[in-house]
Amino acid sequence: FDFSFSLPLCLSLTGFSSNEQHFRDCAEAYKSGHNTSGVYHIYIRDMTEPTKVFCDMVTSGGGWTVFQRRANGNVNFQKGWKDYKLGFGDLSEEHWLGNEAVHLITSQAQYSLRVELKDWEENGAYALYDKFQLAGEKQQYRYHLC
Repeated sequence: FDFSFSLPLCLSLTGFSSNEQHFRDCAEAYKSGHNTSGVYHIYIRDMTEPTKVFCDMVTSGGGWTVFQRRANGNVNFQKGWKDYKLGFGDLSEEHWLGNEAVHLITSQAQYSLRVELKDWEENGAYALYDKFQLAGEKQQYRYHLC
């Protein structure tokens, strides 16, 4: 499975010097000319330190922030609340980004959610939701889809 989300319209950031590139999500990195999928640093609103995320710069126009990837079962996803809050795994491979990071990212603007599924023969299907947001820990990280 891959769960990823993207900001359909890029909004500009203020307060950073022009020679530094600070992106608040993968969509901004993509709009700035980065077209290679991989691990990027993003600067989430109200956080002082950057967060590492995997950006899919190929699928459906690029600019997707991948918050879950399962491919071969190398990572045990039978985890507790704290692990799902903070994230686990290897961003380049199987991982869960972390509920808190997903909450903070999706609180910045309106995002879309793309859920991709593939079977063992690589046959795939996906669902696309125009509006996606993950609530905070006090709301038990409930997701909202439209």
